[in-house]
Amino acid sequence: MLKSDVIVICWSSKSLLEMIYSFGGFQVRTAINNQLKTKSKINLIDIKSDGEIKSKRIYIINFNLNSEFDQTVESIQNLIHLAMEKASKDNYKTISFPAIACGNYQYPNDIIAQTMIKKSHQEQDLFKISVSFIIQSDKIDLYNQFYKQIQLLNQSISNNFISTTIQNSFIQLEKGDITKQKVNEIYKFFFF
Repeated sequence: MLKSDVIVICWSSKSLLEMIYSFGGFQVRTAINNQLKTKSKINLIDIKSDGEIKSKRIYIINFNLNSEFDQTVESIQNLIHLAMEKASKDNYKTISFPAIACGNYQYPNDIIAQTMIKKSHQEQDLFKISVSFIIQSDKIDLYNQFYKQIQLLNQSISNNFISTTIQNSFIQLEKGDITKQKVNEIYKFFFF
């Protein structure tokens, strides 16, 4: 299992944010709450987690879903680009994303999976960063949609994750919990 340098979450995902609060400990909660007061596009929070999160940084993205699905797809593509670009500039090698817009919003899983896999694959040509998509273990249909999209790439397969290599990096899909990734810092992104 890959331990990501960076995990990405959205402010709009209240359940994921609560898990980050719970697993991150007091220092992570305080750092996130302090970010609620800022309005810049990207904010860095240095974190020494006193909890169970293992990633070096968390990027918290202010992602507002649009009523028009095409605009939501474009926003997801922009989110992936911005997060991967920032991680690359910070010299990180791995990043993990949740399935964005697949929870309460109930957008079509197949289109979201296709969008996220395709965009991250395109961005790897620019940023040479390995990507994981962490799907909750009970979201079998969603996992299968991401799995199908990765299978369309030349992949290697394992029991709980699949991945494909792109030059010096790879894309990985994993069953698990994004809060188990190690975190040292948090960023916040805003899309307007």
